[in-house]
Amino acid sequence: MKTILPILLICIMSLSGCAVTSTSTVKVNQPEKYYIGLLSLIVDSQADISELDSVTYEEQIRGKFNNLENHRYRKQLEKTLLRNFERPNAQTRLVKSSDIFDINTDFTYSQFLAKLRETGVDGILFVKQSNYWYSTNYTTVLHNNVATTTSSDQPNAAFHAYLIDTHTLKPVWYADSKVYGVSAGYDTLNNHLARILFNKLRKDKYILARR
Repeated sequence: MKTILPILLICIMSLSGCAVTSTSTVKVNQPEKYYIGLLSLIVDSQADISELDSVTYEEQIRGKFNNLENHRYRKQLEKTLLRNFERPNAQTRLVKSSDIFDINTDFTYSQFLAKLRETGVDGILFVKQSNYWYSTNYTTVLHNNVATTTSSDQPNAAFHAYLIDTHTLKPVWYADSKVYGVSAGYDTLNNHLARILFNKLRKDKYILARR
């Protein structure tokens, strides 16, 4: 028991360093079909999206989804979205916007729509990170009846995701997601986000995947 107790205590206390994901979803429109093709669109924006019209595009999207400043972050998130949405049991094709729109190139609204139509997708997975902050994580280890506590800063992030129908250009589904306490950088945060978005969209019957 003297050997088992410290191990159990270490395991229990270490759970505080594990990722916790909190996600709530809203069905704007009840799903009438499964979306079989999605374009990932990663944008640094604070705005709510009610419709992807010309005004929303000019004010919130143009120059923000293919700029140089956030290229590395977008590239990693698109990569992990692709890995999750095109897993072996999935039946959804995901097109990365970085494969369609040249980086650091300006596109008008009509040019954006034309290239969107060329992909043949029926939905846009619009993702924006709304907040990023650090919290302090404490880990206690008991060894030889002596408890030692260490602390580390853990990144957290809040995301908003929309599934936008390419025909109506309006959201049919929305997710508010927060990822807490990941002992790594934004790549791990993105992995948790991509996994939960896939699972929620499947559960809400917007995409089809065999279990």
